[in-house]
Amino acid sequence: MPEQDVRLQFLDSWLDQQLPAVFAERGWGEVPAATLTAASSDASFRRYFRWQAGDRSLIVMDAPPPQEDCRPFVKVAGLLAGAGGNVPQILAADLERGFLLLSDLGTRTFLDAMTVDNAEGYFARAHTALLLWQGATRTGLLPAYSHSLLAREVALFREWYLGRHLQLTLDHEEQAALHAVEAVLVQRALAQGQVFVHRDFMPRNRMDSEQDAAGVLDFQDAVVGPVSYDAISLYRDAFVSWPDSLVQDGLDRYHQAARAAGLPVPTSR
Repeated sequence: MPEQDVRLQFLDSWLDQQLPAVFAERGWGEVPAATLTAASSDASFRRYFRWQAGDRSLIVMDAPPPQEDCRPFVKVAGLLAGAGGNVPQILAADLERGFLLLSDLGTRTFLDAMTVDNAEGYFARAHTALLLWQGATRTGLLPAYSHSLLAREVALFREWYLGRHLQLTLDHEEQAALHAVEAVLVQRALAQGQVFVHRDFMPRNRMDSEQDAAGVLDFQDAVVGPVSYDAISLYRDAFVSWPDSLVQDGLDRYHQAARAAGLPVPTSR
């Protein structure tokens, strides 16, 4: 077996140990024969597998230490669930080895389902999830979206888009101008009202579950930061562009709902 799949052997053994207790605790009966297939992956060392037996399915996360740490995922999942959010339930965990057994929110993301004609309804459900999350903000629980972190992320535009994609080399004057713009963006982000921030609140991380509040995934990097960040991420997606009228109307609706909920948004959107 290839070296990268040795962890899969360990994961299989861990599942065999955990599933009987999980099934017994929930009254699901005996553990049936099942398949374990790749579910998804992301821009990290984490891998996800779907355990499937008939109509019952579970998700298994493999987050190999020391490259990944499951603890932030577990912590933020608890915060989101406590706020009334629709997140995967943690059924079993081995934090030292980086294994999690989770409930399955399905295979259909908002990105799979959304069109220009139905997007407004999906955005409204995403607003419900976002307002719950932002409204649960408390200090001292998550790291801050600090000046250094914001500056590092803003600089990705310079490194990856200008440098890698366009292969541009800026002269001294151009570099100075771009740095000045980056400094303004960071300053304005830090000056906003600060709330819980998901950091990747895009339609591909919202699950089309049966609940009114959209299912939420990929939340382990959450911080406390600018109130506009997640709303902008929702509409100014990296994977799909929406008509400007749809974006502006949606942001207006979010802003009105956020004001009504007492969130720290400005009077004027």
